[in-house]
Amino acid sequence: MNDLTAPSIESGYAWWLAALALLIASISFAAATCVPLLLKPMQADLGASTESLAMVHMAMLFGAGFGGLLFGRVSERVGFFPLALIGALAISAGLAGTALAQSVTTLMACVGLLIGFFGQGIFFSPMAGQLSQWFDRHRALAIAIVASGQGAGGLFLAPVLRVSAQHWGWRETLAGFAVGGGALLLACVLAFRRTPPTRVRERVLTAPEPSVLSQTANTRSATLVWGLGACLALSCFATFLVIGHITAAAEEAGVAPALAAMLVSTMLGASLITRLGAATLGARWGHYRTVLWASICHGMGSATLAWSVGSSMTGMVVGVGLMGIGFGAYLPGYAVLVREFFPAHQAGRRIGEVNFLAFITSGLGSFAGGSLHDMSGDYRLAFAATVAANVLGLMGLLRLRRVLRTC
Repeated sequence: MNDLTAPSIESGYAWWLAALALLIASISFAAATCVPLLLKPMQADLGASTESLAMVHMAMLFGAGFGGLLFGRVSERVGFFPLALIGALAISAGLAGTALAQSVTTLMACVGLLIGFFGQGIFFSPMAGQLSQWFDRHRALAIAIVASGQGAGGLFLAPVLRVSAQHWGWRETLAGFAVGGGALLLACVLAFRRTPPTRVRERVLTAPEPSVLSQTANTRSATLVWGLGACLALSCFATFLVIGHITAAAEEAGVAPALAAMLVSTMLGASLITRLGAATLGARWGHYRTVLWASICHGMGSATLAWSVGSSMTGMVVGVGLMGIGFGAYLPGYAVLVREFFPAHQAGRRIGEVNFLAFITSGLGSFAGGSLHDMSGDYRLAFAATVAANVLGLMGLLRLRRVLRTC
């Protein structure tokens, strides 16, 4: 364990990288959510069912999960910069291919493989792990900044894409995004050519007897990683079922498309506020208590949304707002918990492992929303499923209390 009294490694360049990482993550997440945002016009053009387009979004999330698992390990060997170049090109190509797609099969390849596996798979967990190596005093904030790309992308780019599609068409919108977004991504990733400082002040936490890093480390580490992953996965099932279908649900209830898209912006905008504040809350309350509080808030939001979907616009706004507040705090909170338990060189791999199940169940959530909608004829049953997922996730988090209460 390294000396915590050593001078900080943080620099102005580290904060510059954090700002660029936020922009990269924002563009990447907006690309990743293009199908649920444009579900209705794509459905009308392609003649596809809600379930089949939900499967495309699921393919993206599955790809992101497997990509994060793989590229988190690869980045330890080759560094982050070569992967970042691949990710930028893949997202641009994926958006261009999506704009030209004439079938759901083509959408699967472009969105699932290029945008999901190579794009989000590189620009989520591996980028968070890379940025964390530039920070020691403000490491939790750095991880939160990367995760805030979801909020910023949803708040600013989601309504722009939906309004643009309404006026110029969804194909033209994605083609323009492929060119402009791809150019910005390539410009931003060039800053990651520098390697992180070799001296990193570590604060590897230990759990109550025995230590997480004791002779039983492998077993306990696996239990901790997959236990956290399962809790995160259940919350993300609920989150991405809502992200994947709230716009369509509101449009079915008679809400104008631009206003319906604002529900996603409300949710992700609320998440942006708490995501940036999660580091401060974690330092004051402890990261475990912060995640626990966020999960409770998230569950309250899903219950409000399930009660009001299709009947009350005010209730839907309150529901997505509460879910966004919880989502904003719990997602970086899980990454920080993992990062505090393991050394720097394992950052990308361990964060990728915890996020793996989350991406898989996020995809299942999006798919389940479409399936339950087509089966029942509306979204009430689908949103009720989010409440059950949140309750199970909260129960799992409470079971890990003994290990995690030191954080």
